[in-house]
Amino acid sequence: MKSKYYNRDLSWLLFDNRVIDQAYNPNVPILEKLRFLAIASNNLDEFFKVRMHNIYSMIGSRKIEKRTGLMGTEVLSLVYEFNIRNITKQYEAFSLLMEKCHDKNIFHLMKYYELSDFEKQQVKDYYNETVAHQLKVEDFSSDKQFKSNLNILMQSQGNTYMAAIPDGLDRLVPTGEPDHFILLEDVILNFAEDIFSKYDVLKSYIFRVTYDKNKKYDFLDQKLTDAQYLSKMTHYLNSRDPRKVTRVEFECAGPRGRSYFAGLFGISKKSVYKIPGPIDLKLLNSFFKKYKSQANLIFPKFRSRIWKDKKDILKYLDNNDLLLEYPYDSFSVFLRYLEEAVDDPKTTRICITIYRTEKNSQLVNLLQRAAKKGIDVTAVVELRARFDEEHNLLVSDILKSSGVKVLYGDRVNKVHSKVCLVLQGADDTGYVQVGTGNYNAITSNVFSDISFFTSDMTYVHDAAKFFKRLETMQETEYDLLATSPNQLKPMIINNIKRATKEYLRVGKGQVFMKVNGLTDIDIINEIYRAARLGLPFRLIVRGPCSLKLGICGAREDIVVKSIVGELLEHSRIFHFQYGDSHDELWISSADMMTRNLDRRVEIAVPIIHDKPKKKLLKIIKMYSKDTENSYYLNENGEYFKKHKTFGISAQQTWLKRLKWKKYVI
Repeated sequence: MKSKYYNRDLSWLLFDNRVIDQAYNPNVPILEKLRFLAIASNNLDEFFKVRMHNIYSMIGSRKIEKRTGLMGTEVLSLVYEFNIRNITKQYEAFSLLMEKCHDKNIFHLMKYYELSDFEKQQVKDYYNETVAHQLKVEDFSSDKQFKSNLNILMQSQGNTYMAAIPDGLDRLVPTGEPDHFILLEDVILNFAEDIFSKYDVLKSYIFRVTYDKNKKYDFLDQKLTDAQYLSKMTHYLNSRDPRKVTRVEFECAGPRGRSYFAGLFGISKKSVYKIPGPIDLKLLNSFFKKYKSQANLIFPKFRSRIWKDKKDILKYLDNNDLLLEYPYDSFSVFLRYLEEAVDDPKTTRICITIYRTEKNSQLVNLLQRAAKKGIDVTAVVELRARFDEEHNLLVSDILKSSGVKVLYGDRVNKVHSKVCLVLQGADDTGYVQVGTGNYNAITSNVFSDISFFTSDMTYVHDAAKFFKRLETMQETEYDLLATSPNQLKPMIINNIKRATKEYLRVGKGQVFMKVNGLTDIDIINEIYRAARLGLPFRLIVRGPCSLKLGICGAREDIVVKSIVGELLEHSRIFHFQYGDSHDELWISSADMMTRNLDRRVEIAVPIIHDKPKKKLLKIIKMYSKDTENSYYLNENGEYFKKHKTFGISAQQTWLKRLKWKKYVI
């Protein structure tokens, strides 16, 4: 029987293919194309560090994935097949772009044989002075933890050796000629005669090892005190060493193949990749940094809409709601909101959730200043933001030292909500901001997110209840908000059912969703049930999507597309149209994934007032009209583009409009 669902991990790899595709887009400047190839490499690294754990667990337990009927070994084979397709496409783009950069006299990534005698001497001097003393040769052992990004494998007549390539050195080595570079590994392979002769090296390879870093938080318990939780989190971080090898990559020069490296490391051949070029194309970020000052090589810079200095944002919010779309609207507006709240003598309390902040965060500084002024400040700092745990521990220490009350939220369910509450006066009037993205001044420049501000007391009181729930760990009911793990999924399902009922009654209605992932089976099944009855669905799913097309019968009207462009689409928006007379609009921190809906504290907020509702409807309409950056899902599980002579890019349309409007209002 044909499966009703698509495998999440394979869908992730299809998203990486769409990222790589940007390197072939004629509208993308050349340095940005290189950056997209680097992003694809970074995405794939995360895949092997985080997602492969589940696949190997399936193999070890001989379980069959319920949603697809696939065995772990079958998934592993398909992962390899999908990745080989992606890697081939990625490195073909890399080769073409390197040629183009050379032809346009931007820079030249040289091979050793291309170097002039002068350049060879310059590079040799660099090797002798900077590199040679950092190379340490050891006997090869698969039990060793390979902590360097790249390594050299060396074979002699009877032994195998290895040497780590120093991570502290730039992989792009200048040759002495302007804009000429050679890779650090090529320098070592061509100038380390002393090592190769000493160990009678017959053949050498560059390789890289990726490890499983998806160590579970196996200490979680709602009864943990703060001290116990911090102690266990610190121990977790100190003991989170690399574990099982999930991938080995090696450059393809030389007689040895994947079977040889699989044997060396004791892993499946399906986890070994023969790379047709330099391993780890994140190195292309270095070219971007070196040449981004040349405006013709990057996307045009834009200036986000800001808040007009003479206007008081809190006074504006007394009578108006405000809905922003980052990065077209600047994150500085949120910082202005918080700064005014800190400086307002009426402010008695500030509560905020913190998931990922940048270093030297102005947000953190403002919270410190508020606490020192005597304002009651509560920050819910989620320590389990993957790979940001140490940074968040530091943030919590900084805040506590300034008098901020730091909570660690729900001990079991990760707090992924984005809420900032300001209370004033004895009657707890005030303001609340709810968003779809993190309070991060850096990512807000490239992530497309929605941020909603209001002084409506129903929202404010709901937000106060939300923070009380995080402090007491007791569930609560809200007048407007919906939160996971218990309320958000039922809200989505009930609204789909309501839209279906009205569609059957009057023949009109629709559901729009914009999310980063759609993999939750309960949500997908509800979509299937409604689609069989004819309810139209318009779904924008940037990344993994487990929903399949073509299985709901003749009345199915589902369109799924993924928008990939200059900015990273990150906002979550839901629009439920009930017949022709009523609708609901929501924004949320949650994707339609089981982890978000069942194992996290997420938040969704309805937009009920006319002005922000109209703006959000315009945003939805523009996303729906997008063709230039949209990839459409077909019934075979592949994504394709619709080529139109006069297509529309939502992102580029909004960026162009920035020229005509400087301020948010």
